[in-house]
Formats: sequence, C-alpha cells, structure tokens
Amino acid sequence: MGSECPFCVIVAQNDPDVREVYRDEHVVAFFPDEPATLGHVLVIPRSHVPKVWELSDDTATHLTRAVLLLSRAVKHALEPSGLNLIQSNGESATQSVPHLHVHVVPRNEGDAMGRIWPRETSFSEAVKNKAMLDVRHAIEREAHEASVPVTPEDRRKHLDYLQAVVTRQAASSAAAKGWVLPVVTATYGFALTQRAWPLAFLGLLGLLLFAYLDAHYLNTERRFRKLYVIVAQSLRSVPLFTLNPDDADDPVEEDSDGSVNRWQRLKRKYVPGRDIWYSWSIAPFYGALALLGVGVIVAVIWRYGLDAG
Repeated sequence: MGSECPFCVIVAQNDPDVREVYRDEHVVAFFPDEPATLGHVLVIPRSHVPKVWELSDDTATHLTRAVLLLSRAVKHALEPSGLNLIQSNGESATQSVPHLHVHVVPRNEGDAMGRIWPRETSFSEAVKNKAMLDVRHAIEREAHEASVPVTPEDRRKHLDYLQAVVTRQAASSAAAKGWVLPVVTATYGFALTQRAWPLAFLGLLGLLLFAYLDAHYLNTERRFRKLYVIVAQSLRSVPLFTLNPDDADDPVEEDSDGSVNRWQRLKRKYVPGRDIWYSWSIAPFYGALALLGVGVIVAVIWRYGLDAG
C-alpha cells in the first residue's frame, strides 16, 4: 500500500521516530506513539494485510510466533501481573490503521486500560444458539474448502464461468447504450416538433433510468472482474465455482449491536459508487445526452413559453 499506510512506512524503515523492538523477514514489532500501558507493543506482518480474514496461513504462522516471542519478552522485561493480546478488525472494532496488527499489552492492577469487556449482555438464548449454529456451519464450510485442493482444471472452469458473466454484463451495458440513444434523441426531437418541453423532461427521466442500469451493469462487471482476479491469483479463499461477487469483498461492517448492516450490503450491491458514475463509459455519454435534454427544454420554454405543449 506504500506511503498511504503508516505501518508500511515503518516496515520500509522510513519512520526515523519509531521505537522498533523486533524485526525479521516476516514481521515487525514496535512501540506505538501513545502506548496504553508501559511496554505496549504492536506486532505487524511486513506484507500489507488489512484484516485477519485476509491473512494467509503462512503469514499467520509467522505472526503468531512473533506475538508469542514478544509476549514472553515483555513478561520477562517488565514483569506485569497480566497481559492482553488484542487484534481488531474494522472501524466498529476500533481498528484505526488498515494494516493488521496485534497489540501486546502488559497489564497491572489500576492501570489506564481499565475493563475491556462489558459486565453483562442481553442476548437471548435463541439468538446465542442461532449464532452458535451459524458459526459451526461456517467452520465446516471453511474446513471443507481447505481440505479439498482446487485443481488447475477446476480453476480454469471457474474462471471461464466468471468470464462469461463479465462478458454478459459488458454486453448488457452496450445494449443499454444502444437503446437509450435512439429512444432519448427521438423523444427530444418530438418535444421540439410538438413544442412540448414536458416530453423532453420525460426523455431526461428515461435517460436517468438507462444511466442507472448501465452503471449497475458496470458495477457488477467490475465486482466480477475482482472475483476473477482473486480466483486466478489465489489471493483469497473463496468457494469453488462461486458466482457471488460478495465473496470477493471484505465482509460488511457490523452495527454496534453485532448485527450485519444490511443497508451497507444492499448499497454495495445496488448503488454504484462515485468511480462508476465518473467512469469514461458513463459520465461522458449520459452527461452529453443530459445536457442536450436540458438544452431542448430551455429552448422550447425560451421560444414558446412555459405553457408550451
């Protein structure tokens, strides 16, 4: 991630003020600028990994060994009465730097950390049982996927399926443009001949609908392309033959009560981002047609009045 990540700067040894205590070919450990307690150490992988579920087994092994080494060192050097190992993922879990890190925090009675767990919660037995079953099923799925090696032939077939979806989305985008151009321009032309600006306004509304459809196709295409790259390069474990682009995304952040934020999930799926709207295939094409429509409306009203049509 380079200079955008402060921890990557430390890994690259470009932070002269860092209090580094350990480094090897896989991990780096250092004191944070504002330690929670004296001896508080951060242990990070040298590779930029944002969250724990993106960690490879090999990197996880090296990170775990380093955490154990640092825990023993802190215990021997400072003789705390206790020690916390804290690893946070996502803003809702108080992760402030998007580079995976483990806090090794020596603890003593009355230190500044205080309690880190609630004294009690109000989850019902039914909710806890459902969560238990969901986690068990997820573990079974992960274990099965880990135990079944993906053959080159399976990967090739998976990539073929994904490429077919990408091609279909691209074709749908082209079809949307193929339909909108004659429909909207004909509506604008009819509005001029009939001297009816509301017809041009209807054309603008139709244009917005086609623009959203096209942006949705492009957004879906990019999400499947991302999944294609992940499968092709084995960047992350995903279900074999999955055609769900959600598998290529980071898990949706949870609400404060631990429930999945459904709005964020729907937004990711159905609301194209700014980069989609500003892309060369959306903004110039639909922007030009929108300006043309506004021009037709202004021209009709200017020449024939607001009551025209």
